[in-house]
Amino acid sequence: MIEAQIQEWANQHSLKLATSPGARVAKYVYLSSETGECFQIWVEAPAADRVSVYATCIEGRKEDDSPREWVTNLAGTRAALERALETVESWMIPSKRYFPAGAKP
Repeated sequence: MIEAQIQEWANQHSLKLATSPGARVAKYVYLSSETGECFQIWVEAPAADRVSVYATCIEGRKEDDSPREWVTNLAGTRAALERALETVESWMIPSKRYFPAGAKP
């Protein structure tokens, strides 16, 4: 259920979903602003019906800030991902999200 929610969200927003290697599996995406800042949104593997969604700036004006975290139940994963994306897009202002050639805005 959670895998499908994450994949559908990534597809809807033209994001390439990746899976971290290692014992603690996480799903993540990177996105950039038109000014070249880089951001990451990731979802940690569920634990006891709780899911943690994070957003952080990898390179840019907010890279020294701590990641933002949203904790929800499994059913709320998609909504938490939407909030994370809205947060990242607000960090990009006055720029906006960069879409590679062929990706839909």
